[in-house]
Amino acid sequence: MSNRLMGPRDLTALTITAEMYAAPADRVARMLGLTSTNDVYRYLRKWRRAHLIVDERYRPVPGPTWAVPTRTAVEAFLPFYARFWSPTPKMAAHVTTVLDVRLALVGLDLERWISERQLRSEQGRPVPGRPRGHVHDGRFYRGDGSLWAVEVELTAKNATAARSAVVAAKQAAAAGGCDGLIYYCKTEWLDAGGEVIRHSDHIKTVITEAARYAASAVEGPPIRVADLGAVLPKASAATSTTRPGLMVIEGGASDHGDPDAAAGEAVLS
Repeated sequence: MSNRLMGPRDLTALTITAEMYAAPADRVARMLGLTSTNDVYRYLRKWRRAHLIVDERYRPVPGPTWAVPTRTAVEAFLPFYARFWSPTPKMAAHVTTVLDVRLALVGLDLERWISERQLRSEQGRPVPGRPRGHVHDGRFYRGDGSLWAVEVELTAKNATAARSAVVAAKQAAAAGGCDGLIYYCKTEWLDAGGEVIRHSDHIKTVITEAARYAASAVEGPPIRVADLGAVLPKASAATSTTRPGLMVIEGGASDHGDPDAAAGEAVLS
């Protein structure tokens, strides 16, 4: 593998893509600061020639193709063991949304986000006969230095499953030394043009009730529950050439701050 033609922006985008398993081309464009589809595919061709992403054109859901790091790239960019991963229809939306949340919260800062992939590696191989511990969707350092665990909820759970999941997430946050646990819950569904076509607080309500239960059921850090839209505000049509709803601040947190779940508003770091 040669980095001869790779600049700092390439290496940062490739590292984030590897940490987050993979990324659709429009998210790669955001990380590279590109507005042209032709430009991002030119970068992807360069990465393929360097054997940094696979030759296969993965498109697990309608939309752009995905950049999937090769086994060689995973080994080169990640300082921990990780298996090769390819996107499936079942996981595509979740992986993409967690990437969106990461970019909105910490931008391209590699030091402020701990990925699910890293957390899973640190947990090690499962022990036969024992349940695997909970793995957060990610953790991030806020501007004040506090460490928060992140969960992204796109689909509804029943009350029992939600309680079990939130309790496990809180316990994992406590074990990981986190200062808080925040859930970002989907409340809006958009059409292809980014316009809201449906709104529902059901997912958020179920998680909020589960968080209240977990507050008294187990020890651990405080839990916040926020609208996903609070961290992914709609971008203007003039600045969004791919998916509305993502404003990346390079090397730092989003300019609207970290959502306060109790109030459903942004609290600046």
